[in-house]
Amino acid sequence: MMKSQELCNYLERLRAARNISQESLAQGITSLRQYRRYMNGESEIPFQIIDQLCDRLGIQTINLIQEIESARTDESKEVDKFYNAVVFNNHEEVAKLRGTLEKRNFIDNENRLIFEHSVIIYDFMGHKMSLEVASEKTKKLINFDKIGKQTILTLTEMFILTSLLDLDPNENDKKMISTLLKDILNDSSIVLGSSINYAYQLIIFRLAKYAGHNKSFIDVIFYSKLGIVNGTRLKNYYLLDYFYYFSALAYYRTGDLENYQEMLLKCFVALHLEDNQQKIDKFTSFINSDFNINFSDFVIEHYQTKKNNGMV
Repeated sequence: MMKSQELCNYLERLRAARNISQESLAQGITSLRQYRRYMNGESEIPFQIIDQLCDRLGIQTINLIQEIESARTDESKEVDKFYNAVVFNNHEEVAKLRGTLEKRNFIDNENRLIFEHSVIIYDFMGHKMSLEVASEKTKKLINFDKIGKQTILTLTEMFILTSLLDLDPNENDKKMISTLLKDILNDSSIVLGSSINYAYQLIIFRLAKYAGHNKSFIDVIFYSKLGIVNGTRLKNYYLLDYFYYFSALAYYRTGDLENYQEMLLKCFVALHLEDNQQKIDKFTSFINSDFNINFSDFVIEHYQTKKNNGMV
């Protein structure tokens, strides 16, 4: 016996693509009612049933897993593309992909979750639903009432949960999310899996930002370190400038001027390595205001001091 909702989802996709009815596919193999129980994940599907269904669909069972992996990869790329189109307000791309994905029998439940979450975010950003409705739909999507009692979450669940730090008007729920995810991150008890590239870095970013809003500067430092270590280890520099900036601000607020200066310098380097003038200008404005300095002058003076002291 084997249990694999992904396998059943893929069989359903093949059936629909070949324009075969469920009744015709199941005939002589199993009852229509039992077939639907398999497809809905209500029963484990025996290997001999899989073998017979594959034969009727014209595919070799031995190649099925490889085909599923390939289809899942393609599906993940489409969902990732859709999410990015939502984030960057590419309305034409959203409309094109949404129509296709809404009809999709998703192989991977993680992909389905990310797609449905993206639709909620897009409709909220387009003022098609209120903040309260977006929050409730998001909670329903991830079964929020039960998820709070779990100690192990998928990366996708964590990603969607942290969106509630902005969407949820209930401050108690936000505190619960923050506490739950910090405990999980402390234990490293996460199950990786998400269609969104850089999901982990976005989770850390949202938690650090929320901690900053609540003036929990020790937590800001904790999350920023996680983001810096993970990004450096994987050579993934997404949001690294924010993590240095958040760290500098937290150290500054706690009076740790040595670490504040070090993080601010690293933020400067990260920004200029990316060489995005619009982002440099934005961060320079933030930093000049937050620290009451001239960012460029601060960096020049710091390196001049080090040079004078024979440190460079």
